[in-house]
Amino acid sequence: MKIGSWNLLHGMAIPEGGTSAERLLKAAELIDLDLLALQEVDFFQDRSNSVDQTALIAQGMGAQFYNFTPAIFGTPGEQWKAADLTKSNKSSDPSYSTELSAESKNYLMNQNSAYGISIISKIPINEIRLLKLGRSPVGIPLLVPNENKGKMRPRMIYVSDEPRIAQAAILQNGITVINTHLSFVPGVNVRQLQIIKKWAEHLPGKKILIGDLNLIGRIPAKVLGWNQLIDEKTYPSWKPRIQFDHALSADFKTSEIKRLEIPNLGVSDHLPIAFEIVSSVK
Repeated sequence: MKIGSWNLLHGMAIPEGGTSAERLLKAAELIDLDLLALQEVDFFQDRSNSVDQTALIAQGMGAQFYNFTPAIFGTPGEQWKAADLTKSNKSSDPSYSTELSAESKNYLMNQNSAYGISIISKIPINEIRLLKLGRSPVGIPLLVPNENKGKMRPRMIYVSDEPRIAQAAILQNGITVINTHLSFVPGVNVRQLQIIKKWAEHLPGKKILIGDLNLIGRIPAKVLGWNQLIDEKTYPSWKPRIQFDHALSADFKTSEIKRLEIPNLGVSDHLPIAFEIVSSVK
């Protein structure tokens, strides 16, 4: 099984800036994976050609199964409101933590602009479960790419934190993939990671956590006590110096994993990570 994770930066082209649905589709056609987790995904946003980016990438990959989970409705850095994740009444099982409210589901059905995380899979997804992680009450200054075409130089601005969520895809093959994009505020992201670990204990199957954790190097592995499956610098994409994007598991060892190369896709300030599980799934 081939698995990957990619912070999409809402499909922004690097280095030239701007977004193109056609370019994103062509990039997706180069991704040869069975499952791809995405972060910073747009859903019918004006800034990214008013498309469902998850569906577009799934089309390019030839993947039949996918799920977009919004963290917010509106646009980051502009006007937005948190997606309403309410306590699930499906079961007393703690892994049924939260679910999208009827109002949030209606917002998606009506194609209101949203932003969040996605899982795209060629392997059937039995179920998606969600976890609400909250947000930092304060933001911090961040170096962010310039949105305008032809202006590569990043700029330093104060960024408020957004609500964070985790999304678990329980697959038909017995593997559960947890996707998340943690807070960029130090300490808050560590706490969110600890919350995910506790939640994951109640999820079925062999578990893998992937995503942009906004934590560097081996910190996530030490916090979780899990195996670090990928050791690779991913940010910034044009000259990678830091690893923010991770794959971790308590159920798989590094000896069961083979790192995969993904060609330069020319999109995002993060490089994707990818690997193949070479041991049999039981």
